[in-house]
Amino acid sequence: MDQTNAFANIYAGGSNRHLNRQFQFNTGLNFNLNDVLEGLTFNTAMAIDYQNQYNQSYNNNYAVYQANWNNYNGTDLISSLTKYGDDRISGVQNIGGSAYRQTLGFTAQLNYARTFNEQHHVSAIVLANAFQIGQSEAYHKQSNANLGLQLGYHFENKYYVDFSAALPHSAKLPEAKRKAISPTLSMAWRISEEEFMKDNTVFNNLKLKASAGIINTDLDIEDYYLYKGYYTYNNAAWYSWSDGQLVHTFDRFRGENMDMRYPQRREITFGIEAGLYNNLVTFNASYFYNQMHGMLVQPNTLYPMYFMSYWPTYSELPFINYNVDERQGIDFGLNINKTFNNSFLSLGVTGLYYDTKAVKRDELFESAYQNRANKPLDAIWGLQNDGFYRDQTEIDQAPLTAFGEVKPGDIKYKDQNGDGIIDTRDEVYLGKAGWAGAPFSLGFNITAKWKNVTLFAVATARYGAYEMKNSSYFWMKGEDKYSIIARGRWTEENKETATYPRLTTGNSDNNLRSSDFWMYKTNRFDLSKVQISYDFPTGVIGKGIVKELGIYTNGYNLMTIAKEKETMQLNVGGTPRTRFFNFGVKAIF
Repeated sequence: MDQTNAFANIYAGGSNRHLNRQFQFNTGLNFNLNDVLEGLTFNTAMAIDYQNQYNQSYNNNYAVYQANWNNYNGTDLISSLTKYGDDRISGVQNIGGSAYRQTLGFTAQLNYARTFNEQHHVSAIVLANAFQIGQSEAYHKQSNANLGLQLGYHFENKYYVDFSAALPHSAKLPEAKRKAISPTLSMAWRISEEEFMKDNTVFNNLKLKASAGIINTDLDIEDYYLYKGYYTYNNAAWYSWSDGQLVHTFDRFRGENMDMRYPQRREITFGIEAGLYNNLVTFNASYFYNQMHGMLVQPNTLYPMYFMSYWPTYSELPFINYNVDERQGIDFGLNINKTFNNSFLSLGVTGLYYDTKAVKRDELFESAYQNRANKPLDAIWGLQNDGFYRDQTEIDQAPLTAFGEVKPGDIKYKDQNGDGIIDTRDEVYLGKAGWAGAPFSLGFNITAKWKNVTLFAVATARYGAYEMKNSSYFWMKGEDKYSIIARGRWTEENKETATYPRLTTGNSDNNLRSSDFWMYKTNRFDLSKVQISYDFPTGVIGKGIVKELGIYTNGYNLMTIAKEKETMQLNVGGTPRTRFFNFGVKAIF
């Protein structure tokens, strides 16, 4: 018997109160130092953010009664009650779930900006900032400190040069490696301001730009003291001898690397900006390339095998700067803006092509096709299917499988390495998952205004990524709840048209594996937002306290066009997908 009751929990089970307190303080000072040097200013600011929370509860017990029924003269009546538990109010206040977070921040900035002879524009910034975050259950506070320098120069709005450098400090690195200079350089040339472009009637703005930089960052360093080797007692092993006595050991868990340094983001960008026919058409595009160089790993392939063992637990492998990730792509934007007598029209499209690659990895696979190096960072790995087993004869002639017994109607896989066994060594690269966004995406927007009515709409399109149908809606076995797709299961009668493997109450490990059988393309087009608004003319609202008045209605996630629309809109085990509609009034008094 379930001796709980939802209504009794509310009225007699006690109470629970969650308290959350926040305190924020910000202050700053600005100084004009023109008396010292023309164009010189100084700014400083400090911030404190403190938050703590806890639960305050009274937990009471209550009695539950079970009815015992009997039949009297053909009528079911309660003859007695069986009592479980007692009504008890302890009066004890319980405190739990205590947590806090404290953030301290400080910044100071010395600025210089001046123009000489109306041609030479010079700017400079010296910046220092730091913050520290402390929170409950975290032994080491998160600290960050930086020094920065920016130098800028442009001549007659034609030639631009900008140099910046940062000197970060990180306690996550060895003392001798905690500081590193991060330089960046940007340059631009506004061609439209050159003499040879004065008479052109097409470009009112045309600019080329390029930038490059090396950024040292500790964001990818997961924890403190990774550069230190250490022994552990609490997590170490226990040994026993014939006398039955247990001996607790100190185990080596990590080697030392006092040369560990910052992972570096090395990047370069080229771009173009243009405005045509007095900005009737505006266009921008850029190519970017960056590498995350020297990310930390404990390499198994660079050290002899005797540097580690699984039992007894032992490892001399240090964290070293090794892995390299690569990202590159092209993005662009095109806008057309036109004003008519009583109307305005703006059409825009943006796009991004994005590609990634694991350039360098600490890995050792038996077959080269399984190497993660030179494959996308969001690669999907799995088996390649070869249809369903048609009969037992085909199973007998096929390679053996390491995923349990197979029968006709199970998924058949390709033996990639030809060893006669289907196992994880036959998994290959299948496609991009698009974890950081689809490889190719487009965005469309339109703004149309006629008199006091404005229409605004945004649509997006994404192409080139894949996902797996591996939720409980698709992977069914045994006594699971079966979805509608099970109707396409393999049987002897429909073996030529089956779309789903055979159903079984036994082992389905062979079928429920990552493979291209379960893959689908996530290509889609979404109408993300549509809004219509109306601004009342001043002649309607008059000259009272209301200066501006408008109404609007909008909707989000209005439409999706995709081959796998139903699959992408599934949300197994969670709340349903929703569309949002809104109506509002905007007023300025």
